Amino acid sequence: MLRKVRIVLAALFFIGITLLFLDFTGTLHVWLGWMAKIQFLPALLAVNAGVVAVEILITLIFGRVYCSVICPLGVMQDIMAWFGKKSKKNRYSYSHEKKVLRYGIFVLFVVALVAGIGSFVALLAPYSSYGRIAQNLFAPIYQAGNNLFAWFAERADSYSFYSTEVWIRSIPTFVIAVVVFVLLFVLAWRSGRTYCNTICPVGTVLGFISRFSWLKPVIDTDKCVNCKKCERNCKAACIDISNHTIDYGRCVACMDCIDKCHKGAIKYMHMPKSSRTGSKEKI
Repeated sequence: MLRKVRIVLAALFFIGITLLFLDFTGTLHVWLGWMAKIQFLPALLAVNAGVVAVEILITLIFGRVYCSVICPLGVMQDIMAWFGKKSKKNRYSYSHEKKVLRYGIFVLFVVALVAGIGSFVALLAPYSSYGRIAQNLFAPIYQAGNNLFAWFAERADSYSFYSTEVWIRSIPTFVIAVVVFVLLFVLAWRSGRTYCNTICPVGTVLGFISRFSWLKPVIDTDKCVNCKKCERNCKAACIDISNHTIDYGRCVACMDCIDKCHKGAIKYMHMPKSSRTGSKEKI
């Protein structure tokens, strides 16, 4: 049930945010503009303390649900990974955190942010990256489809649709969007949420906070039969079933592991203090 709720909410946010980038009339912003305002990094840069505080509180309670539900770049990677699962099931495996790469990129991001190097910041910011992809790759297709409907509508003496110019903002921006999209697709197809847990600065910040979250997926060693279905379906590669541990700094609270465990050995619950061992915990 938790996984289904997460998927429904993620789909609603993904569709809504995508439509915000595609809508050339501006009408949808009246209804869906709030989805853009609750994006973590834009809210942080806009010093929207209320939104940032709420999202930090949500992370402290539920873990990185922001990454699996609200972030459009994260949800897009889940869609890409889903296509990868169609070709090969149980495709993932546990891997150690790439701390040097993860925190090295984060330091560079902070330095660029302080130094005012906007192009580098925009390149790594997840919401900006998705917006670039949507506006350069998805928008032209959307506009062409709209023009097709407008063509048919005109011949039926209807003005429900009107034609709009199909255009690309700039060649360099288009090339960057294509490169990032291909990179994300390859990483998500092969390894799931690798980008989120090694490159994304928002993922790094929320990953640190989620180590202290109240609710987490927890492995019950008495029920676990070491079938490794949870580990092989963890797109964050954070479940080490051999040691019955989960790296909560990388877990995106997708609930896939809970759905795949037919023994009920993984539960989304509060971890007793006596069972905690840093960011990795077990019972």
